[in-house]
Amino acid sequence: EISSIADSRRLIVELNERESILIKLRENVVKDIRVVESNFLKEKAAIRNKYSINQKSGITGLIRGSSKSKLIKELKQLDSKSKTEIEGLKEIRYLIDDLMIQFNELKDPVNRSMKERFGN
Repeated sequence: EISSIADSRRLIVELNERESILIKLRENVVKDIRVVESNFLKEKAAIRNKYSINQKSGITGLIRGSSKSKLIKELKQLDSKSKTEIEGLKEIRYLIDDLMIQFNELKDPVNRSMKERFGN
């Protein structure tokens, strides 16, 4: 319940400030997701490069084990790590989106109430 124009305006200003903070947070989370994706691609290329340079054939390859299986194992670990990080960041982004929807749902009744009670 809003008792005055001043209270209404203070509430709207506070909601707008918090919404602005959420927008900035969301932008940062989106950037972080892109960074994780970019790092994943760089690390994946580095791993592939490492195993293409160290390819051994013959007896030393048999003794040390298949570099292909090591490559696959490292790539799977990297993929799993990257997916975990990205999923966590996406969950944060979804929470921020939900909060922004809630702020909009709060602002609409306040704006309508101000217009009904005090005009424009």
